[in-house]
Amino acid sequence: MATIFVRTIIIYLIFIVSIRLLGKRQVGELEVSELVITFMLSELATVPIQNPSIPLSYVIIPIVILIAGEIISSFLITKSRLLKKLVLGNPSYIIKKGKLNQHELSRLRMGISELLYELRLKDVGDISNVEYAILEENGKLSVFEKDKEPLSLALITDGAINKSNLDIINKEEKWLISYLKKHKIELENVFLLTSNDEGTINIIMKEKE
Repeated sequence: MATIFVRTIIIYLIFIVSIRLLGKRQVGELEVSELVITFMLSELATVPIQNPSIPLSYVIIPIVILIAGEIISSFLITKSRLLKKLVLGNPSYIIKKGKLNQHELSRLRMGISELLYELRLKDVGDISNVEYAILEENGKLSVFEKDKEPLSLALITDGAINKSNLDIINKEEKWLISYLKKHKIELENVFLLTSNDEGTINIIMKEKE
């Protein structure tokens, strides 16, 4: 009994540390890879408790490998837009500039009743009042109503141009490059550049190391 108790405490502490390393987000906010890792850690944690004959190292080593892999992949995703797109996908614009994208709604296998339900959860009673409805990468629906603060889109993140967001605001890459040259700003020095429907541009430069 004492052995099981000690093993349970050890696994509990390892599991808590592992979850902390993955981040403090709620389950509904986890990315798909993080959710899979969480389930796998849960399964691994129960093995040495249910079967005391299994060495703890048989559980600790896989947990370390999973956590290390997740941390490394998360870092690589922040540095590669292509990898981020492959792993996380892109946000889906269900409503853009007040127009419902029925094709996107069908592609996401989301019925109009489900969309209206999600809007009600956001305290939106009339779909005609919605300027943007975006299904984010984590499955959450972001809603921006008309006549409120305009939606700002990231055109540059960490020195990389977001072409899909440029398409949304009907701008080309050469327009953005021209804007940077006009203000004597190097692309690789931009941490974040956003623009909203009103054409307001906000820039955050990278901090010097």
